[in-house]
Amino acid sequence: MQADSKQFFEEVKRDAVKYAELKIELLKLGTYERTGKVISVLSYGILLTASILFFLLFFFLALGFFLSDLFHSYTAGFAVVGGFALLLIGGIILFSKKIRHYILNFVIATLVANDKKHETTDETNSAGDTVS
Repeated sequence: MQADSKQFFEEVKRDAVKYAELKIELLKLGTYERTGKVISVLSYGILLTASILFFLLFFFLALGFFLSDLFHSYTAGFAVVGGFALLLIGGIILFSKKIRHYILNFVIATLVANDKKHETTDETNSAGDTVS
């Protein structure tokens, strides 16, 4: 009887240790997944920002040359483009608080939607696994 209870408690101890190890592994994998998501979002954001900056650079150059032809003066054409750029920068600075709040809300909504999507996918996969 005593040997049975000793064996039972050893099995419970092994199961508890195994459970703790699996729980730690699950936390690690969750952390890796979230880190991967953050890095992928940041990488995408950097690539998109660089592409937009190059587009704007070439667009403003083309606009400067186009306006230079219209005004028959490089100085006037590029001055108009420079003035437009200054107005754009001023608008961004003026509305910086609203822009930051909009971006923050957009990022939070995207992350929440992504988490909900993964939760429903995980629940669907779990339900499918238990039925099989």
